[in-house]
Amino acid sequence: MARSKRRARDNRRRRREAFTTEQYDVRSLHEEREYGLFWYAWLWKIVRPVMVFLCSVLIVVGMVSVAWDRLYGTFLAPVDALSTEVVQFEVDDGASVAAIAQQLVDAKLLRNADVFEYMIQFQGLTNALSYGTYQLSPAMSASQIIAELTSGSQTNERVITIIPGWTCEDIAEYLVGIGALEDTEEFLRLCNDVDYFVGSSYALRAAYDAGTLEGRKYALEGYLAPDTYRVFLSATAESIINTLLQQNNDVYDEVFYSTVNDYYADEEGAIHAVERFETPLTMDQTIILASMIEKEAANDADFARVSAVFHNRLRMGWKLESDPTATYLSGEDTLIVPDSVIADENAYNTYYVPGLPIGPICNPSEAALEAALNPDADYLEEGYLYFCAAEPTSGELVFARTLEEHEANVAKYRPLWEAYQAQQDAQAQQEG
Repeated sequence: MARSKRRARDNRRRRREAFTTEQYDVRSLHEEREYGLFWYAWLWKIVRPVMVFLCSVLIVVGMVSVAWDRLYGTFLAPVDALSTEVVQFEVDDGASVAAIAQQLVDAKLLRNADVFEYMIQFQGLTNALSYGTYQLSPAMSASQIIAELTSGSQTNERVITIIPGWTCEDIAEYLVGIGALEDTEEFLRLCNDVDYFVGSSYALRAAYDAGTLEGRKYALEGYLAPDTYRVFLSATAESIINTLLQQNNDVYDEVFYSTVNDYYADEEGAIHAVERFETPLTMDQTIILASMIEKEAANDADFARVSAVFHNRLRMGWKLESDPTATYLSGEDTLIVPDSVIADENAYNTYYVPGLPIGPICNPSEAALEAALNPDADYLEEGYLYFCAAEPTSGELVFARTLEEHEANVAKYRPLWEAYQAQQDAQAQQEG
């Protein structure tokens, strides 16, 4: 009986213990609820280290990203990502990686020479660089430039651009500046070797046969066609001159022998052919006049008007009094020509000689040649005899029929010329 009672007490005790909740003290309760309600504390113990790891990764990635952006922007990014310019970049035979890198920096195609050199060496591309001419752009990154220089896309040609209005001396200096020639001496010497080049240009041949080339500063002045050309890297001064002379044959065919007529509609809608001006000038004289027009006017519209003024003065037997002819021999580039230059007695100065100068004063464009052949009909008929520059930076000209009108224009704009000339002189002195 006693044993049965004892067994019953033990059973009741075990049942009470099985349904008794865990007893919490202050410390255990705090630990359970430290990260939230006690019933999901076990989940937070799993999630917490994962979140700590992910946050650490994000911080590291952010730091690396910021560092890379700064590195890329400082050393590897394009110099000008928005540029559309194409630069002819030449890699000389035997040039070192360091020399190429510095040339790229000097050409404003690359931000940092040392980083470029390291990238080439790190990628093992030193021997993959090939000499030649490449088409590069400031919008290319360092990696893109490296890819281009090691792609084998180089050519053995270069592009040269002869600007309308350049003289033989301007062309020679330009060719030396881009590395096409070593010096200007041979080019300028050849510009007076008429016997060698007379067969390359029929206009030059005509002037040679007429004996009008004698006494000119450069016999080939006026016959070197302004245009953009592709020439071999090994091109000599002789071959470049031949290329320019032969191109002028095509220009002269278009200007002097074109059979295409211009047309206009009258008030009633009838179509009429534009009457072409019957020029009294020879081809050589037209080229001379075109060179003066090229130097005097800044746009095609004024070309024909300037031509009309010169034709009117020639018809009346007046001196042409063109400033660019006065400064051709001296090479002075000033808006206000000194009296001493205007008074210089030479065969180019139209303040001194009657009619046209002895020869062209630059190499004119096709547009200037067209204007010399076809002066503005209205300005011819209305008898315009004078023109002068307006506001210097505009490139515009103002025209006058009488001396009084011309003097009024000069008085109006001369203060602007003087201020502009003073600014140019100050800038030149500062740069010098």
